[in-house]
Amino acid sequence: MVAAIALEHAGTILGRSRAIIKQNLAVLDAWIASEPHLSYVKPEAGTTALVYYDYAIDSYAFCTRMIEKTGAMVTPGDCFEEPRSMRIGYGYSDNPEDLKKGLEAISRYLRTLE
Repeated sequence: MVAAIALEHAGTILGRSRAIIKQNLAVLDAWIASEPHLSYVKPEAGTTALVYYDYAIDSYAFCTRMIEKTGAMVTPGDCFEEPRSMRIGYGYSDNPEDLKKGLEAISRYLRTLE
């Protein structure tokens, strides 16, 4: 029954989701551009991005230390056989300030590596 109701309103649900993703991808894109040690291929679809860094630290140590120091949680790129990278999700909230807070925490951690 819930699925039937969702299907009846698929256009509205998908429209909302697309708007959130578009808005948050713009936030992520601006943040990447502001961080000199980061790069990525901007996603064309989806809700995650693989972000590369140029620090000499493997991604498991990078991500573990970051969550310990800042509480910011991302997935180590080594999980995807992509060293020196992290996967960041950006489609979870319709409030871009939530994403900005997480990205600011990552930025604080990056400053400790310089």
